[in-house]
Amino acid sequence: MIDYKGIIDNLRDEDIIHLMEHFGVRNYKNTENAIIFPTICHNSNIEEASLKLYYYKDTHLFYCYTECGGQSIFKLIEHIYQARGQEYDWYKDVFLPVLDCSNFRELKNSESYHQLRDNYRKKNREINLPEFNKGVLDVFFKIYPEQWIEEGISKETMEKFGICFSFSQNKIIIPHYDAENRLVGIRGRALDEWEVENLGKYMPVQIEKKWYAHKLSLNLYGLNETKENIKKTGTVFIFESEKSVLKMEDFDCINCAVAVCGSTLNKFQINLLVKECHPRNFVICFDKEEKAGEDKYFSKLYKMCKKYSLYGNFSFIYDTENLLDMKDSPVDKGEDIFNKLLSRRVIVNAD
Repeated sequence: MIDYKGIIDNLRDEDIIHLMEHFGVRNYKNTENAIIFPTICHNSNIEEASLKLYYYKDTHLFYCYTECGGQSIFKLIEHIYQARGQEYDWYKDVFLPVLDCSNFRELKNSESYHQLRDNYRKKNREINLPEFNKGVLDVFFKIYPEQWIEEGISKETMEKFGICFSFSQNKIIIPHYDAENRLVGIRGRALDEWEVENLGKYMPVQIEKKWYAHKLSLNLYGLNETKENIKKTGTVFIFESEKSVLKMEDFDCINCAVAVCGSTLNKFQINLLVKECHPRNFVICFDKEEKAGEDKYFSKLYKMCKKYSLYGNFSFIYDTENLLDMKDSPVDKGEDIFNKLLSRRVIVNAD
């Protein structure tokens, strides 16, 4: 039997603070007898939460004085996920984070724990993207396409994001990394017109008969480079394409962009953002798809934001003044136009 009380009693004050910071808490009071946190046990928006969640140092238990009452750290984390409408795996998302912080060596060093952990990791390995050797990128050339420079993407930005070129395939090479900076895929932007018309602009790259493809739905392009900025500002701009992330890098504002590499946003990607950088504000910045007088695309974006609105403040850019051409990304006409579109975006609130 797992000694949950032993795990709880071996949590230090700094461990509790670390766990709370993982869920986005930045404002708290550390007193002699208790640490006082915002009531994130029932508030999805931390900024609206009052400082009435007490962690008592003698009992190692929490008490919410507005709604939830007494709770252990395990129960608190469950409440946090539930308040945000976020799916979670109890073992991976609740138990392991607490155990990893605890100084409870009896369980952490036990054979049963390691066997349990190894079995779980084996069972859930399929959700992890495969990692490729970064050395494979050495077959490409560090030559930066003039057409992208003309569009406002600097050589410095392309170097930072690892953009390179393949002469044999006549493609701009775009490495994809996960949030931990693992190389998980390589995409190519075709320049050959036949390939563009018949196969598409963007395709996984093949090197010596091996395809460097990955499930785009299980990653967010650019997150490895922008997640610290998102943490700092509390805002994420979610675009369709890699180029939009690169263009934002050369704007005067801090780059808080990621790309879904498609035209949909899924729960896995939302959970990834919450886990890595807990943003408060999610701004959908998808390409312009709709002519004046139509509303199907507006409805799609609105429903997308509404679906995930429990995770934070959702909004989306929708051009009603013809500031963009059809198929344009909101950043394609430069920073001034992007800021105008941003200031007039549609705000979607939870019921």
